[in-house]
Amino acid sequence: MEQFVIFDMDGVLVDSEPLHFELEQRLFAQLGLVVPPHLHESLVGMAPRTMWQTLQAHFALSQPVSELLALERQLKLTALQEQTVTCIPGVDRLLDVLRTAGFRLSVASSSPRALIQLFLDKLGFYPYFDHIVSSDDVREGKPAPDIFLEVAQRYGQPPALFTVVEDSTNGVRAAKAAGMRCIGYQSQQSGQQDLALADLITDDFHQLRPTDFRVSAS
Repeated sequence: MEQFVIFDMDGVLVDSEPLHFELEQRLFAQLGLVVPPHLHESLVGMAPRTMWQTLQAHFALSQPVSELLALERQLKLTALQEQTVTCIPGVDRLLDVLRTAGFRLSVASSSPRALIQLFLDKLGFYPYFDHIVSSDDVREGKPAPDIFLEVAQRYGQPPALFTVVEDSTNGVRAAKAAGMRCIGYQSQQSGQQDLALADLITDDFHQLRPTDFRVSAS
């Protein structure tokens, strides 16, 4: 029975959460916003549109969400072009192990497609993945399940055959809402994330084996 694994990107494949935090704080300052750490951490894993809708309501922002999205996207693309990025420790080995074991791999990330392409190019990870799905491809981003269901639809396979690897509360919630198995990656770089809904939680990708990703036939 063929089985499938969906990886989040930020904080799972690439050690990018600190970069996102720094650039978002820079943009918040430009907008005159003081976003406390607990609020900022609650936004991790959200689709950009959902994040800005949340902040717009919280701070009664006058700018339309489309304008805020454009500002964020341009700032990040410009800044990250010159950044050296590294993968999360052990995830490169894990990708090799899973592909060798016959798993089909994809990426589902809340980041815009241009950022996903930028990071995967820098890491050389593109050959591992069958499908790359971004928040641009679905109506509702995480914590809604749409992005993971879109991957399943592209394969033409039921959600129960998929395992999702996520590092955020919003991502885990989305994976479970999609009816998929979820492995939560506990990263200090992602802030205080509640991964309790995950089926398995780890803080070290070196400890994972293919059996941790296999789902039983229903």
